[in-house]
Amino acid sequence: MLIGIDHIVIAGAKLDDLTAAFKALGFNVVAGGRHPIGSYNTLVGLQDGAYIELLSFYEESPKHYWWDAVHSKGGGLIDVCMQTDDIRADYAVFEKQGVEMSPLVGLSRVRFDGYQLSWLNNEIYGQYQGLIPFIIEDETPREERVPKENEHANGVTGIDTITLAASDIALTERIMSAALGSVGEPARDDVLNASGLVYQVGPHRLEYLRPADETGPMHEHIALNRPLPFRIRFKTGGVKGVVDPRVAAGVRIEFV
Repeated sequence: MLIGIDHIVIAGAKLDDLTAAFKALGFNVVAGGRHPIGSYNTLVGLQDGAYIELLSFYEESPKHYWWDAVHSKGGGLIDVCMQTDDIRADYAVFEKQGVEMSPLVGLSRVRFDGYQLSWLNNEIYGQYQGLIPFIIEDETPREERVPKENEHANGVTGIDTITLAASDIALTERIMSAALGSVGEPARDDVLNASGLVYQVGPHRLEYLRPADETGPMHEHIALNRPLPFRIRFKTGGVKGVVDPRVAAGVRIEFV
């Protein structure tokens, strides 16, 4: 079953710029490593067990799963990964619901200290990419993949809510209710002029909203064909408030 957010993916053209932006926001950013498929990352560990992956490319990789999300759709918050305790069973649920995706694939990353991590995950395609989380199960110990440095100057302790822009709430409800084995609760955001459903998954919330009309930033986000993860709310013991996306690599962030 799906037991919570494993990590979120924030991507951009230059890894140094992403890293500098999140350090300036008060996050403790640590070295990640290189994937053999052309991408590399730095990481932000969180006390709730999830983490942020800051990702870019060290070589031209147009066949990479996220290449278009960065180079055609503007990057930013591009994807969400869920932790599972039975990846094959959860994969079968998504498959039954008609989600367009790859087979389970074995991937790896070499940390900058030389340790090679390995895991299984799927890739989500088409209209589902960025909307339906991909799933992961480790082959090496998960604690070797997740950063141990999880205290931050901004007081962030974990992820509260990921908000995703959904044009078809009924489609999302069918898939996610089956995957999570639970019914979503009604959700509304008057600032965004949007409504939909929210699911509690372990310590985290996945919120799927659809704009009510053609006004507001969420409608613009969808119209511009941006990646469908829209906003992240972090739990913090520090100063609460909304971060200007211009200083957060284009990511909509709130500290709550």
